[in-house]
Amino acid sequence: MVTCASCGAERPEGDRFCGDCGAGMPDAAHALQATGPLEAPVDAGATPPSAMPRLGPALAVRMATGRTGEFFPLTQPVTTIGRSPACDIFLDDITVSRAHAEVRVGAAGIVLHDAASTNGTYVNRRLLDTPEVLADGDEVQVGKFRLVFIA
Repeated sequence: MVTCASCGAERPEGDRFCGDCGAGMPDAAHALQATGPLEAPVDAGATPPSAMPRLGPALAVRMATGRTGEFFPLTQPVTTIGRSPACDIFLDDITVSRAHAEVRVGAAGIVLHDAASTNGTYVNRRLLDTPEVLADGDEVQVGKFRLVFIA
């Protein structure tokens, strides 16, 4: 048995990587030794990196072939979603209506409206019957696309 230098797990001889933490294991055949953490010099005059800038409300594609991770800021008073290239959020798939839904920024918050789409608009897997105020983390489904709302 060999001990992982990163996490201390006991692993069988011959393992190249630790099954618990993924760290490289020492190679007994070449007598390689894993090192411990290195101490980096600290610059007392350095300033820490700033916090990530707040980008405002947005929709991000959670699940869709080839588009996962796409990010759509909701910076306009009305953001249109649909299969038409004229839409602000263009989702090119037959399951999406040409003018499928709208996101409106108002006093009540960020409100999602279905635009009389053929397949409906869903929030957290529930069919949207009336406009709904979105909360951080809500899942919006438009056709085959699943988007997550980021407040």
